[in-house]
Amino acid sequence: MTTVQRSLELDPAIQAVEVKITAQIGDETMVRQALERSGEEPEHRRVYFFDTPQLALFDAGVVLRAREIAGGADDSTVKLRPVDPTVLSDAWKQTEGFEVEIDGVGDETICSAKLSADQKRDEIEGVATGEREIRKLFSEAQEQLILEYAPTNVTWPDLHVLGPVNVRKWKVDPKGFGEEVVVEEWTLPDGSDLIELSIKVEPQRSNDASAAFMSFLDENGFTTEGDQQTKTRATLSYFTGGAGFA
Repeated sequence: MTTVQRSLELDPAIQAVEVKITAQIGDETMVRQALERSGEEPEHRRVYFFDTPQLALFDAGVVLRAREIAGGADDSTVKLRPVDPTVLSDAWKQTEGFEVEIDGVGDETICSAKLSADQKRDEIEGVATGEREIRKLFSEAQEQLILEYAPTNVTWPDLHVLGPVNVRKWKVDPKGFGEEVVVEEWTLPDGSDLIELSIKVEPQRSNDASAAFMSFLDENGFTTEGDQQTKTRATLSYFTGGAGFA
């Protein structure tokens, strides 16, 4: 069962805790049927990442991402994962749009930080087709964050466009459970997919909410044990010639 480390939970920089669990293959049909019964329509996204073929940024704990969101504002994100909130500068903590969260995946809890910026329609597509430079998707503040945390030997021309992966996202309020559940289905170009369920709560409620989430899933026949894939790691592996979703 996922629990959150108390020392991290109490750090004032932590704004939220997101508890995630990957659906096992045998449970995916059950999840899709539950979504159909809910009547909720998914939000459609296309997600791109930017890294070297050797994943030098990812290995250094830096993720560059851009999302095209149907009916919403496209965005770009610089994510640091893992990060120690106690050593983050006050300047970053006070930067508008800078967020510090804990991701709980299976039995693993990792603190992450991110800074996002809105993008105009078609700007991401321009980068994906090579008409615009990757660098143009990131704001001055995002570039500064990259400069501070990315390896010094990785430059903008070293980065490749990795993607897209097609994403469908639902927000549902299951009967008998007091939290909103987010369901994301990520589908790679080879047709393989991954379904993730998550909740996001305030740090002070994280342990109780996590336990309640796992109990709710168990009671409804959902497998909460087994290997947990992370969406980003598997996606980056696929687009750099490795295996994708199992």
